[in-house]
Amino acid sequence: MPKRLTKRGDQRTPLSGSWDVIVCGASFAGLTVAGQLAGSRARVLVLDRYEIGERQTSACGIPTHWLRVMGLEGSARQEFGELVVHTPHGTSRYQLPWTFSTFDYRELCRLLWAQCDADFETAKVSGRSGETVHTDRGDVSAPLIVDALGWRRILASDGGYQPPDAPLSRGLEVHPGGSSDDLEIWIDRRYVPAGYGWRFPARDEQRIGVGSFDPRFHVKDTTVLLADDLERPPVRYQGNWIPHKLRPGTEDVIFFVGDSAGHCLPLTAEGIRTAFYFGIKLGEELRSVIEGKQDREAALRSYAEFVDAHEWKFRWLLRAQRLLPKLPPRVQRAVIRTCGRQRFVDWAFGHYRRIAPPEFAMSPPERLDEREPVPTAA
Repeated sequence: MPKRLTKRGDQRTPLSGSWDVIVCGASFAGLTVAGQLAGSRARVLVLDRYEIGERQTSACGIPTHWLRVMGLEGSARQEFGELVVHTPHGTSRYQLPWTFSTFDYRELCRLLWAQCDADFETAKVSGRSGETVHTDRGDVSAPLIVDALGWRRILASDGGYQPPDAPLSRGLEVHPGGSSDDLEIWIDRRYVPAGYGWRFPARDEQRIGVGSFDPRFHVKDTTVLLADDLERPPVRYQGNWIPHKLRPGTEDVIFFVGDSAGHCLPLTAEGIRTAFYFGIKLGEELRSVIEGKQDREAALRSYAEFVDAHEWKFRWLLRAQRLLPKLPPRVQRAVIRTCGRQRFVDWAFGHYRRIAPPEFAMSPPERLDEREPVPTAA
């Protein structure tokens, strides 16, 4: 694991130089992009404010097949074949057509980094000028620059997002010890008017939290309430803003991926497999530039078109996100119960999986078609 190089006072080390590719952000998306460039002979620099794997940013759950195809099985902690959905008027169990797993964030990042051959430096990125990235340790430059820094979209010309006046959800969770066999969701206005609560067990840890689609709703008190209801202590807090709207994948000479591009699915707030998915595509585009198969401008166009082709999928999920909280609780319960019929579950979760299918991590000839036709009713 890399050692932190940023020191205090006189021990602070300067950073400068030029690389072929600079990837800003060392979490799911950034490490995936860097991994796609391994063996290309490109000089790649990965920057992050924290050491790799130091700061967990999510509840860390993903369709299990994604861990397998990415070679990340060693990070898995618990696997689930059912989803339990609670409402004030009853509980439904969905038998999933594929399994979902929780994983250890630090271990997954370690495994991703092991697939890279890039340089890594701890530095806080503050902005950029053209092909120069500004950090708290100095300036570095590259013709190919990736913003994988998260929802702030720091390298954007508009200065990025500022909550709460932005399309962001907010989430908070606690990490008490203990075990459970169920992957659970609560759709209950006692916890949040628009959003949901969750419990994601991870072997000897329970990740209990509340997410609000309305960024103005503070979730700390209700996160504590949910933990109390589950008779678990509210300890080891972790919170974050969650983008719920797709943004352009490129701007000027910058490529955006992960949360900085809004690659987090509305309604479910699932953003890990989409970070892998779009990160793989972006890495392939950058590698093609490095290998002389296309220039940067062609890569910018191709990646932007790929991101834009998924806009309708995100838009439909966002419509569902806005509709669900408006339904009366008894209607919500009726919808959830009806949607629990196995034929519907298989159909719905099958389409949901294809938004970012794990087959995309395979070689291109083995992939599913990632661009489904747009539905006729828009």
